[in-house]
Amino acid sequence: MGTNMRGNPPSNQVLTLLSVHIFFIELAMSQITTFIPVKVGVVLDLDYLEANIALSCINMALSDFYANHEDYKTRMVLTTRDSKKDVVGAAAAALDLIKNVEVQAILGPTTSMQADFVIGLGEKAQVPIISFSASSPSLTSTRSPYFFRATQNDSSQVNGIGALVQAFGWKEAVPIYMDNEYGEGIIPYLTDALQAVDAHVPYRSVISPSATDDQIAEELYKLMTMQTRVFIVHMFTSLCARLFVKAKEIGMMNKGYVWIMTDGPTVGLSTSPDPSVIDSMQGALGIKSYIPKTTELGNFRLRWKMKFQQDNPDIVDAELNIYALQAYDATVALAMAIEKTGTANLGFREANVSNTPVTDLENLGISQNGPNLLRALSNTSFKGLTGDFFFNNGQLQPSAFEIVNMNANGGRRIGFWMPRKGLAKTLNSIANTTSTYSTPKSSLAPVIWAGDSTSIPKGWEIPTNGKKLRIGVPSSSNFAIFEAAVDSLPYAITYEYIPFVKPDGKSAGTYNDLVYQVYLKKYDAVVGDTTIIANRSKYVDFTLPYTESGVSMIVPIKDSRNKNAWVFLKPLTWDLWFTSFCFFVFIGFVVWVLEHGINEDFQGSPSHQIGTSFWFSFSTMVFAHRERVVSNLARIVVTIWCFVVLILTQSYTASLSSLLTVQQLQPTVSNVDELIKKGEFVGYQKNSFVLGILKNLGFDESRLMAYNTPEECDRLFSRGSGNGGIAAAFDEVPYMKFFISMYCSKYTMIKPTFKTGGFGFVFPIGSPLVADVSRAVLRVTEGDRMKEIEDAWLGTQSSCQESSTSVSSNSLSLKSFWGLFLITGIASISALMIFTTIFVYEHRALLLQPSDLRATPWSRILVLFRILIQMDKTSSRSELNPNHIAIPGDLPPPDNDDDRNPISKQPDQEEVQNINQLVVPNQERPAATEGLERVDGFWEEIGSVEVLLMLGSKVEGQNMGTMILFTEMGMAENISIPVNVGLVLDLDSLHGKIALSCIEMALSDFYATHGDYKTRLVLNTRDSMKDVVGAAAAALDLIKNMEVQAILGPTTSMQASFVIDLGEKAQVPIISFSASSPSLTSIRSTYFVRATQNDTTQVNAISALVQAFGWSEAVPIYIDNEYGQGVIPYLTDALQAVDARVPYRSVISPSATDDQIFTELYKLMTMQTRVFIVHMYGDLGTRLFAKAKEIGMMSAGYVWIMTDGLTADLLSSPNPSVTGTMQGVLGVKSYVPSTKELQDFRVRWKRKFQQDNPYIIDAELNIYGLRGYDAATALALAVEKTGTTNFGFLKANGSSTSSTDLASLRVSFNGPRLLQALSNTSFKGLTGNYHFVDGQLQSPAFQIVNVNGNGGREIGFWTPQGLVKQLVPSNGTNSTSVSGISTVIFPGDTTIVPKGWGIPNKKTLLIGVPVKSTLRQFVDVKYNLSSNTPTVTGFCIDVFESVVKTLPYALPFEYVPFSKPDGEPAGTYNDLVYQVYLKNFDAVVGDTTILYSKSLFVDYTLPYIESSVSVVVPTEGHNIESAWFFLKPLTWDLWVSTLIFFVFIGFVVWVLEHRINGDFRGPASNQAGTIFWFSFSTMVFSQRERVVSNLSRVVSYTASLSSLLTIQQLKVADVNELTKKGEYVGYQNGSSVLQILLGMGFDKSKILAYNSPEESHELFSKGSGNGGIAAAFDEEPYMKVFLSKYCPKYTIIDALFKSGGFGFVFPKGSPLVPDISMAILNMIEGDQMKEFQDKWFGKQTSCPDSGTSVSSNSLSMKTFWGLFLISGIAALLALIIFIVMFVHQEWRVVLRPTDSTTSIWSKIRHLFSIFNQRDLTSHAFRKSEVDKRDGIHLQSMGAASQPSYSAHTEFHGSSFAGCDSSRNSQTPRVVINADQLANPNQERPVKENQKSNVNHQTPTRTDQRPNAIIHQRSKSDLY
Repeated sequence: MGTNMRGNPPSNQVLTLLSVHIFFIELAMSQITTFIPVKVGVVLDLDYLEANIALSCINMALSDFYANHEDYKTRMVLTTRDSKKDVVGAAAAALDLIKNVEVQAILGPTTSMQADFVIGLGEKAQVPIISFSASSPSLTSTRSPYFFRATQNDSSQVNGIGALVQAFGWKEAVPIYMDNEYGEGIIPYLTDALQAVDAHVPYRSVISPSATDDQIAEELYKLMTMQTRVFIVHMFTSLCARLFVKAKEIGMMNKGYVWIMTDGPTVGLSTSPDPSVIDSMQGALGIKSYIPKTTELGNFRLRWKMKFQQDNPDIVDAELNIYALQAYDATVALAMAIEKTGTANLGFREANVSNTPVTDLENLGISQNGPNLLRALSNTSFKGLTGDFFFNNGQLQPSAFEIVNMNANGGRRIGFWMPRKGLAKTLNSIANTTSTYSTPKSSLAPVIWAGDSTSIPKGWEIPTNGKKLRIGVPSSSNFAIFEAAVDSLPYAITYEYIPFVKPDGKSAGTYNDLVYQVYLKKYDAVVGDTTIIANRSKYVDFTLPYTESGVSMIVPIKDSRNKNAWVFLKPLTWDLWFTSFCFFVFIGFVVWVLEHGINEDFQGSPSHQIGTSFWFSFSTMVFAHRERVVSNLARIVVTIWCFVVLILTQSYTASLSSLLTVQQLQPTVSNVDELIKKGEFVGYQKNSFVLGILKNLGFDESRLMAYNTPEECDRLFSRGSGNGGIAAAFDEVPYMKFFISMYCSKYTMIKPTFKTGGFGFVFPIGSPLVADVSRAVLRVTEGDRMKEIEDAWLGTQSSCQESSTSVSSNSLSLKSFWGLFLITGIASISALMIFTTIFVYEHRALLLQPSDLRATPWSRILVLFRILIQMDKTSSRSELNPNHIAIPGDLPPPDNDDDRNPISKQPDQEEVQNINQLVVPNQERPAATEGLERVDGFWEEIGSVEVLLMLGSKVEGQNMGTMILFTEMGMAENISIPVNVGLVLDLDSLHGKIALSCIEMALSDFYATHGDYKTRLVLNTRDSMKDVVGAAAAALDLIKNMEVQAILGPTTSMQASFVIDLGEKAQVPIISFSASSPSLTSIRSTYFVRATQNDTTQVNAISALVQAFGWSEAVPIYIDNEYGQGVIPYLTDALQAVDARVPYRSVISPSATDDQIFTELYKLMTMQTRVFIVHMYGDLGTRLFAKAKEIGMMSAGYVWIMTDGLTADLLSSPNPSVTGTMQGVLGVKSYVPSTKELQDFRVRWKRKFQQDNPYIIDAELNIYGLRGYDAATALALAVEKTGTTNFGFLKANGSSTSSTDLASLRVSFNGPRLLQALSNTSFKGLTGNYHFVDGQLQSPAFQIVNVNGNGGREIGFWTPQGLVKQLVPSNGTNSTSVSGISTVIFPGDTTIVPKGWGIPNKKTLLIGVPVKSTLRQFVDVKYNLSSNTPTVTGFCIDVFESVVKTLPYALPFEYVPFSKPDGEPAGTYNDLVYQVYLKNFDAVVGDTTILYSKSLFVDYTLPYIESSVSVVVPTEGHNIESAWFFLKPLTWDLWVSTLIFFVFIGFVVWVLEHRINGDFRGPASNQAGTIFWFSFSTMVFSQRERVVSNLSRVVSYTASLSSLLTIQQLKVADVNELTKKGEYVGYQNGSSVLQILLGMGFDKSKILAYNSPEESHELFSKGSGNGGIAAAFDEEPYMKVFLSKYCPKYTIIDALFKSGGFGFVFPKGSPLVPDISMAILNMIEGDQMKEFQDKWFGKQTSCPDSGTSVSSNSLSMKTFWGLFLISGIAALLALIIFIVMFVHQEWRVVLRPTDSTTSIWSKIRHLFSIFNQRDLTSHAFRKSEVDKRDGIHLQSMGAASQPSYSAHTEFHGSSFAGCDSSRNSQTPRVVINADQLANPNQERPVKENQKSNVNHQTPTRTDQRPNAIIHQRSKSDLY
């Protein structure tokens, strides 16, 4: 309760009389005539305003209560006492009320310190103590059932404070608290609450209640030098007001600071009328108990205000506070309870005191009504002014806390906090919420922070004292990324780089050594290429990685293009080659069938016809067919076939071009096993941890070569393995990329062999910079800045080849075509040889004829050559041309082989150039870890110290020590001055007896060696009777009656607490050699001297053990009293400093039964932590270990560490029955050096103790006896120093009518001088060097023991420098590792170090798994219909189960689907992860992404698969297996336009040509066919005309087709294109990608959600704007599943945001995390992960990479079956039409009556013979005859006209009769036959028997039909 004095309140006596007077006046007005008065005491600090307000409310409560309950028979009569703001004053007041007034209960006292001893009095007298303001958690009803707390326990608010810290994201907070029981009591609970929300307590600021303004300012300045800016203030109101005033003065209420007040100061200061106090607190937050505003409260406030003003007219601005309201309700509760107990047994009975009491404390009576009143209070409940009022185990239950923000008007409410509900703006929102717990800052109203700012402070900053961060850097590195990250921080950081080098400039050590400097605090951070490794993270914190890493392999590359001579066959598959050949033959056959009867080009001998068919068909392949096609059906077939051939040839060209120009670079080595198997030499970077990895892989160390630079590595590669070089190099990926950028054309990088965490920056553990720098790193890496930095330092790497195929356009070489040339050459040479042989053989006569003088060999060769170049008239080709055409002027016939054939001049083939494939920089890398180097200390063994306990008998009489002392003093020669000193011990205990004997021997030994000293200590021994009040009574007797100058003792910290207050009040030094609680510090009482170790001195020794063995959690088990609780804050700090958590605190009552101990131990067994630190008394510790062994908690896997007190208690006098239950336990105890003096004393003490205590055997001297000896010696020295005067006491300034001994204590004259003398005393004692510093005994070391057999085995020591095996002068190299101590035998008789945690017995881990409707490859939940039990499978499940199997212990678990009863998902992934924080699940296994926001609540394992948010887009031209793929090079509108123009051009040419060109004449059908034939034949240039535009079309088509066949083009190039065009995009429903898209600027209306890969594909199919999408955004693992299903159609183009990957979720601090993470690393490094990926996702090697993908696949039948279908249908249809027409024409042959000589087969043969003859009725033959008669010369279609020829040449004569073909004929005639018309440029062979009749025969049809004479002329013949 806060205290501020206001005005001059009335004195104690006047106030009491006034209260009684008012009460009886009100009673007189009552109708009740008889009441039973019940006395109740009130103890308050009446000098304070708040106490007077509370007293007025108590009086009003009685008045109101009895006014409303007039029929009650009891009436409370208040007796008020002033505690005088003093612990002893409060005790005196309570003692007076209990002893003299015999009150039934006491309301008060005010403070927790006062209440502590008053509660002890109440317990002894069985009088309930009801405090409405003592809130310290140390005051619990478990210690005293007679204590009722009618206010909130301070521990009830700590979770509210933790919720505030969590809501605003602060990671550290410093408590500033008062150095007393009130201040310290909350700290363990506050630390727990902050730790639960992952907040750290880096420092605890303790301020004395009596601190001056200068001392407060000094502490605040100290806080300013620290980074933390969040302060939690817990102190009295008056001290808090001074703190804030000073904070404002020195600038700590400015922007960036956060102040949070606990309930007490918030209540006191929020209503303060002092403007200066309010002004100094602007922006602070406060938490206070919520009092609902009711009508009753409002009315009471008005009545109280009026009454208080009347009673206290001099006090203005007084305000009703919560303590007064709680006093009102407490009074009502007490009145109700008194009425319930009745009116009997209101008296007291005398206590059972053995001796005559000498003080009031020993003469306390016991209330007979106490137990009844206790039960009545426990059952009392009602609706009070503060709300629902009832006790639970003596504690008022909390409802809600109000959060306020201090401003000019006091406290402005910004929200509420309730247990199990969390934060909310209003109570209604809390009540109506369905959430279990809420902590977002949005649950609060806006806060105005210190400095009048609305920006949330980050909670820390670099101190403003000019200090620069010392940044350690490697000897060579760049810092651009770090500097860019720092520049992006919202605040400035000053730093300096310090190279980690020796004076000569060389590196000072490895990277492990550099990182370790941060742990040693030599550097504030490390910046450089430091790899994140698990072992390093034990000592430092890393930021998020700024680049990915992993150990990869680099090998040389070679061009894998096969220089096979038969590569020209590769573009087409075998089935396409075969099909093409078959169709060539088939088309030739069809054309022959359609043409041979009407076209002389297809006539001749059978062999000639077969050859012509093949020649014509295969010549279409190069569009060189010369045969004329007459039939329209044939023209259709040939047109379609030429189009098919065009597609085939262009596709072949494109595919072959790709195969020959795509440079396919492949590595020379494909895997590590190949290197090991072949024994190749490999390289690694010098001083890299890669060396260890290579050894583990199995490489022979002799085959490993180190290099220092990229240039040196290149030289090693150039030499080659076995020639002093290497075949491969291993290093981390970033280094490899840099190497590749220098030598990109020569080497490639194979996929990572081991994955690491990447490169990160190093900071000390818990550094607040880590989170901010990590976020800054993300900002740098996600933007363009990272690319700029990489290009600046590593070079642009876009032109370098990847490890896969890369693309370049190289010149074609002979190597690719020598097979073709070989075939052509062989065929040509063979044909030439055959021809030459035949030619020479035919003209052998010329060569062999006799030589003459004129015929030289050369001339003969010339003649032979002339014969060679002449036409061979005997050829069958000549015989086919019986009519030689006479040319005027004897000109040779024109040669049209080249001149008229435009296709003979082929256009130059367009050069196809391909692009280089970009290197994809992001590769997944397996991790590798490496242990840290540890710094070991040096050791030296010393002999163990054997400490013995001795037992003795009970001392008879209290003056025995004095008698012995004076007997020895009587032997002195000189007269000495006796000086009384007190000794307070638990004389019934063995420790008390041992200590007493040692102290007596100390005085005897001291004065025996200092006989000349003038003073002699006279011991006055008192028994504290193991009781706090007994110790107080003993001390009171010694001070008041014996007037002792000092007191040695008491035994325990609880006893010492009040005795110290008595000593302070009487100025009598209290010297305790066994009270070790940190709460008993000299800062509270200058008259307390601790002659033993403070328990805080051992906590660092304990934490060093925890750190050395690598335990990350420890549970303290301590006794529930001041001794037990005092060490906990310090122990927590020490463990936290070594990164160990305290997940739970086990508190055991001093009076706990065996069953209660069992219950607590079983509770501990259900937890994972297996490291226990035991801090309690020896008797309780003995029972604890016995029960632990009984239930199996002393077996292998458990760790037990005892503190100093327990170790000394149990091992100083070993008992086999006790030590048998403690085997393997570790203990810490104060080190006492073994000296000759100590050994001699031990022998003497043993002898004397046995004499004095013959019934106690096997007692051993312990540390308490030794310290008692030294303390007595120190006191004797100090007393001698003070002299022999002023040993008297001064009368106290108390009332002369003091009613108790406590109220009439006197003050020692000699106290201050004696205190000074003690502080300056130092000597060599039995325990070592003995001296005090600030009233505290100093000790240099602790001994570490291991319980084995029947005692403790020394295993080492701890000094402030660390752990050592031997205690020698330190050289600063002591260790914190297990090497610092000897081998430990742990419980279970094992030397294997326990891991410190384990799965609870019979407990199965509940593993939450997501329920997915899609993408079930990751997690698939199916239910058994009969049993309704789930079966969970999937990739994530396989990974987890495989990892668990590799753990060195069993891990039972059970999958629990996160679903509703209907099987639907119960929430999002965030909800699922949050269940671990709520402890509904022990873990979560599934495709859970590691995100920073979630890591605030849970811990993740290392990722088992990497992830990032990527973009998937469709690709163009992927499906080349479509039957209609050949149509894709041109768009549909271009196809239609081309077709129309083909027809249009044909029509135009016909209009221009048909009147003057016979080729365009004939029947209408022939002219129409000619039009289409001419036009479409231009497509393959068979029109014999040069058409330049058609050439362009073919080239464009070829180029487009080549691109389509070789390059997969993207519909979307980048993300900016999507936003710019306003395209629709998709994301997976329920994912966090939506927020990313909105943050990128996508319109929410343009974002569509999908639930499955199929739905995504469907949206893609629709297209953007048609209800579909243009791109999809999702995490990379999901995208890979999508691509595995739709691989050819889509590709990943970009990775937008990098996440932490997929990991498993565990609670914060779970010990499973490191083990699971390590197992994941092992799996990633092996092949099992690849097997799982192939199993669930399939092999995805055929899928394209991101970006443009280039491939050159062989073309298959699937691509062209559509073309063949069209061609085949057209050919078959033409063939069927021809057959039908032919059969119809020759139907007479078929239907001729059959006779016996004519068979069906003969008819068929006759029909075939007709089919095989010419159809002379054809237009072609009729046209030929007309031309013959008229002498018309027509050039064949497509033949270029020659100037010497004329279509109008005059023919003389009207018939062929008498036509002379000789050259001497007078009338030259030109005769053109039908064959010539078909092809004028071919020579026709003429049979010998036909030559003479060639001009006299008239061609007729073989069937001699009259209408078959073709030379009949009619008008119709001339068209």
